[in-house]
Amino acid sequence: MTINCMIFTGNAGKDMEVRNTPSGKSIGSFSVAVSQGWGDNKKTSWVNCKMFNERAVKLAPFITKGTPVTVQGEFVLETWEKDGVKNSQACCIVNSVQMGQKKEGGSAAPVAKVAAPADMDDDIPF
Repeated sequence: MTINCMIFTGNAGKDMEVRNTPSGKSIGSFSVAVSQGWGDNKKTSWVNCKMFNERAVKLAPFITKGTPVTVQGEFVLETWEKDGVKNSQACCIVNSVQMGQKKEGGSAAPVAKVAAPADMDDDIPF
């Protein structure tokens, strides 16, 4: 048995972007700024996230730049070749997301439990 699970909390780096494949499937993508460490040792990493089909379309209006989110999903390493150069990028395929609300002044309110449907049996385009 293999366990492949990522859970992280941070702020959305930009509004979720939804694109459609030629076959009509929707792919929503967004990035999350995740901080680690403290004081002079604090640094931020960016996690690229993807969700598919109806879930992406329904949640896109709510995942906007600065929205606090807690994401649970599976780690994947996407690979592609462009101009003879092999590239790769780590990504989280989102199983669920909980969103908080932005407070005026930039700090986040407590996270509200607004989870995406857990049904991941829909067609994934790869």
